[in-house]
Amino acid sequence: MKIPKIIKNLINEENKTKTIGLLTILIILWVILYFIPEILTSLLNTLLGNLILLLIAILVSMYNIKYGIFAIIFLVIIYRFSRLLKGKEGFTWNEQSTNDFLLIQKTINRQNIFDVNMIQKNQASQEELDYFLKNGYWPWSQETIDLYTKAIRTNPYIRTLPEDAMRHARTVYNQAAILRILSYQTKEGQFLLNGVLVKDPNGNKLEDLPSGFGNFPYKSEQIGNRSDDVIKCNTTKDNGATLERITYTGKGGIYNEQDRKVTPVNYKDLENIIPGFTFLNGPCNPCGAINEKADYSCPFKLSLKNQSPFISDVWQYLWNINDNPLESRPSFLSEYINPNSFPLLSELQTELKKEMDYHVS
Repeated sequence: MKIPKIIKNLINEENKTKTIGLLTILIILWVILYFIPEILTSLLNTLLGNLILLLIAILVSMYNIKYGIFAIIFLVIIYRFSRLLKGKEGFTWNEQSTNDFLLIQKTINRQNIFDVNMIQKNQASQEELDYFLKNGYWPWSQETIDLYTKAIRTNPYIRTLPEDAMRHARTVYNQAAILRILSYQTKEGQFLLNGVLVKDPNGNKLEDLPSGFGNFPYKSEQIGNRSDDVIKCNTTKDNGATLERITYTGKGGIYNEQDRKVTPVNYKDLENIIPGFTFLNGPCNPCGAINEKADYSCPFKLSLKNQSPFISDVWQYLWNINDNPLESRPSFLSEYINPNSFPLLSELQTELKKEMDYHVS
C-alpha cells in the first residue's frame, strides 16, 4: 500500500520541525551553560540537581521513548565527563566527609573559618580528608614537618615548643596550605606577593628628591620609597596572576593622592629588569605559584642584598631542586633512629640537625 504524497510531505515536515526544535533547544542550553556554567555544575554535583536531570529524562521518555533513551544516554555521558574533568581539575570530597570535617573543626578550632570548596578544589584530596577524620590532624610529609619545625625554631618573634606548635598547626592546615604559608615568608614569596624595587634607567623626575633635600626618612623607612618602580604579581586577574610594573607619578593636584602608572611586564624580560634574578629552566611565568591553584613549575633564583644567595628551603622542596648541597638536608637527617638501639648514631643525628639549622638560618 502506497503512502500518499501529501502524508509523506506532512511526515517530512513534522520530522524537520522536531529536528529544528531539538537543535534550537540544544543551542539555547549551550548558550545558557556557556555564560552561566554554575548551573551545569549545580545540576551535576548536587543531589537536587541530579533529581532534576532524572525527572527531565523521565518526562522526555513519557513523551517519546526514543528521545527519552537519547536523553538518558546524553546525560550519563555528560555526568561521567564532568566527573573526569573534576578529577583532573581538583579534588572532590563526599558530602558526609565534608559535614564530619566541619563538625570537628567547629569543636577544636571554633575561631577558624574553613572554606571547604576552596580546600577540596585546590589543596586536599579525599584520602587526606579521610586521614584527618581518622587521626584528628592532616597528613604531612617528613620534609614538610622539618620545614615547619625549622620555621618555628628560627622565628624571632614567637618562641614556642616546635612539637606543640606543629600538633596544633596540623589540625588547621593541610600540607598544601602550610607549604604555601611557609613559602610566603621567604624572599621568593615576598617577591611574588609584594614585589621588588627596580630603578628606572631614565630616573623618575616626579618622585626623585630635589637636590639638597634630606633622605633620612626614606633611608630609615619612615617614608616609603616612591622613586623606584615595583615589579610584582597582580593577583586580581581571573585568568591567573600576571606580572606588572608600578611607576609612581607624584601626587594629585587636588586631594594630594598618590598617582601611579601600571604597565604589564613580559616575564621573558625579568632577567634584564631585575638584578640578581635568574630562571633555572628557561623563561616562564613565576606568578603561577600564587594562583588559587598553585603551579610550582617555574623555578627561579633571586639574589638580594644582605640575604642568603641560595634558594630558600621550602622553594627547593616545592620545585624539587637542589640549589646548594651544603644547604640541602641529607635524607639521613629525616630518618627515624631509635635512641635506645643506636644511642651514638641518634645523638650524632641530633647534633647535625642543630648544626644545619644554625648555618641555614
